[in-house]
Amino acid sequence: MAVLEIGLALLAIGFLIYKWSTATFKTFEERKLYFEKPYPFVGNMGASFFQKACFQKQLSEFYDRTRQHKLVGFFNLRTPMITLNDPELIKKICVKDFDHFPNHQLFITSNERLLNDMLSVMRDQRWKHMRNTLTPVFTAAKMRNMFTLMNESFAECLQHLDTSATLPGKKGFEVDMKVLCNKLSNDIIATTAFGLKVNSYENPNNEFYDIGQSLVFSRGMQFFKFMLASMVPKIFNFFRLTIFEAGKVEYFVRLVVDAIRYREKHNISRPDMIQLLMEAKKESEDNWTDDEIVAQCFIFFFAAFENNSNLICTTTYELLHNPEVQERLYEEVKETQEALKGGSLTYDTVQKMTYMDMVISESLRKWSLAAATDRLCSKDYTLTDEDGTKLFDFKVGDRVNIPISGLHLDDQYFPEPRKFDPERFSEERKGELVPYTYLPFGVGPRNCIGNRYALMQVKGMLFNLLLNYKIEASPRTTKDLWGSARGFNFTPRTGFWMHLVPRK
Repeated sequence: MAVLEIGLALLAIGFLIYKWSTATFKTFEERKLYFEKPYPFVGNMGASFFQKACFQKQLSEFYDRTRQHKLVGFFNLRTPMITLNDPELIKKICVKDFDHFPNHQLFITSNERLLNDMLSVMRDQRWKHMRNTLTPVFTAAKMRNMFTLMNESFAECLQHLDTSATLPGKKGFEVDMKVLCNKLSNDIIATTAFGLKVNSYENPNNEFYDIGQSLVFSRGMQFFKFMLASMVPKIFNFFRLTIFEAGKVEYFVRLVVDAIRYREKHNISRPDMIQLLMEAKKESEDNWTDDEIVAQCFIFFFAAFENNSNLICTTTYELLHNPEVQERLYEEVKETQEALKGGSLTYDTVQKMTYMDMVISESLRKWSLAAATDRLCSKDYTLTDEDGTKLFDFKVGDRVNIPISGLHLDDQYFPEPRKFDPERFSEERKGELVPYTYLPFGVGPRNCIGNRYALMQVKGMLFNLLLNYKIEASPRTTKDLWGSARGFNFTPRTGFWMHLVPRK
């Protein structure tokens, strides 16, 4: 009898969990919006959730199947989201009628330190004030000074590669570009965002790198905790779980706060993020707390660390598969170096490299780092077509999904989308781009504030790399990056292996 009772109880619990996992699945049926059948727990995200495909691939395939609909229902796990497939509607919601959709959705609700103080998580007036405070921090003039710090990190990276290049009897050597670029990203964030000088090539187990790696939540335990917090926030908070370990967060708080106090006391200035935030805080009418200042440095781990590293990897991957593109870019790099006449690379010099810009732009299109972006409806809103026809009534709390990777790979806007063709972004052809179909850094007032920072890091590294090495395929180079990538980024499980051949 007891066995039967336990069996029935388990059956009842299983049924309740199933009902909970599908409770939101009638949303679009009731609101008469086209959608694809979702699956319990995972919605329309099964392939990426079970690590069978990367999020970009899953989202672009969903977009391909549904692009004839201007609006379509999409289930991000249990969460219903209204996907905008039409560039004109994206413009309306993200730019023209921004005041109805001013915020990102909160994927996780946790009161842990720093999390809710990040610019990307802030909302309404609080976000607006912080964005206004930070905008001057990311101007070209400020980036110009910061580039000198990046140059030091590029030099250390090249020095490390040179030791591999001098191995006797070998023409070139194999390198995992992801490991190399993660260390570069780490060192650049340490020096530009936290005022700390580290060399992860000489000291791969430095504290900053170890702690930083443990906080990136696109993989491992952090990814699991992030998914748990987004799927069952009440249970997550009930057990007082946290995404970040308090001790590790405290490490970064101390780094920044101690640096600020020390600089104020000794009147020290350094062209990094801490300095710029100190100046911005002085000029702002808002009395930002230490935690709010630290949180803006902290964002770099989630926005810059993985993304900047991945962009270098996907671009070098394309260069080894397209030797004619690599050769043309090398010619531009060589001309640029000759024009410097022995001087250091500068931010302005990097900006003048037009073909470099075309190559990076095409890499960002084909390998969208952010598969999607989102908005949250804060005021009821009726969306209409150009001729005034009503398309949909948005209610407060509705979540909006903008399928960046789908648009970037749509042959209506980018013919032969899987072909790597930097000419799409040439001066002659730039005008052919349909507005709001190319969104590598998001869209509207809530676009990525740090895009200049990201681009100068990637361009600076590629300049140094191509000047010294030819990039070729190695036996371990991934044959099919699109098919083998998993999760939220384009890192193949086997690594980003390439063969570097010294040019001298």
